[in-house]
Amino acid sequence: MRKEKHNSIDDFLNDKSFKNWVLNKETTDDYWDSWVQENPDQFDVFNKAQHIILGINFKNDTVPQQKIDAEWNKLESKLKVIQEKEKKTKYTTKKRIQQLSIAASVIVLLSIGALIYRQFSPIVHKTSYGEVLEFTLEDGTSITLNSNSKISYYRNEIRKIKLEGEAYFNVKKEKATNAKFWVNTNDLTVEVFGTQFNVNTHRNKTKVYLEEGNIKLALDNGSSKKMIPGNYIEYSSVNKKIIVDRNINSNEEPASWKDGKLIFDNYTLEKALNRISDTYGVSFSYKDKETRQKLITGVVPTTDLNICLNAIKKSTNVNIKKENSILVVSKN
Repeated sequence: MRKEKHNSIDDFLNDKSFKNWVLNKETTDDYWDSWVQENPDQFDVFNKAQHIILGINFKNDTVPQQKIDAEWNKLESKLKVIQEKEKKTKYTTKKRIQQLSIAASVIVLLSIGALIYRQFSPIVHKTSYGEVLEFTLEDGTSITLNSNSKISYYRNEIRKIKLEGEAYFNVKKEKATNAKFWVNTNDLTVEVFGTQFNVNTHRNKTKVYLEEGNIKLALDNGSSKKMIPGNYIEYSSVNKKIIVDRNINSNEEPASWKDGKLIFDNYTLEKALNRISDTYGVSFSYKDKETRQKLITGVVPTTDLNICLNAIKKSTNVNIKKENSILVVSKN
């Protein structure tokens, strides 16, 4: 019996007899069967050596190229989908950022535009027929705006007023700066420092009555006119001249309208009714010239048109009747 020692895998692999026995190459040698029985403690080494010789440590399966290509195509498709999603997400994000940027720019522009508009657009106060409005400017000047009238000014130039219609001004004097105050009409400019006066632009002329203080009129014909309290002036830009220049007596008050009344001192009926027309927007016609020239003296309330007309009818003994949209005046 052979006495070779086999303590390691290499000992078995280098033994030709062992290899032949493992591979079962036409041998009847039963030595190794007996050896296993006699050396049970070496069975693990013996078994591993067999496996190495038989080549069963690894199984090398060959994958068909077609399957490899198919799997690769699947992988490429998945990668493409992922890339498209990422691209779309980036585009959407970029587009959203652009939209937000545009929106922010628009908001900024609108805000700037609103500030500019607020700064350079005029502030307007307007009344309808039969309405009287009282308000105070930021400099302390108080204004009473008669019916069918409008004033406008710019926020940075509150002491430069544009007037259409009639208004009474109580101008706050700027003691620190001695700043002037202007009222502009189509005919002239009223220049003041601090005073109380009435301006009326109805009937294609400007009528100015100075109650207190002093003012200067810059007429559109290039000349100027200083006024003292009690002065009443009517100027026409059509005629380019002053057509009335007189002092008002205590029985006549051009600014009495702000107290809800009109004071007539020997007015013709036509002139008195012109004041009513300017206040309420009504139109009058006359049956004859004599009725037109009737004189009226007295106080007429302006808080209500019907009350006003009734007072005039009693004072002048005339009849006023509405025909269609015209108020027709005739002898009683």
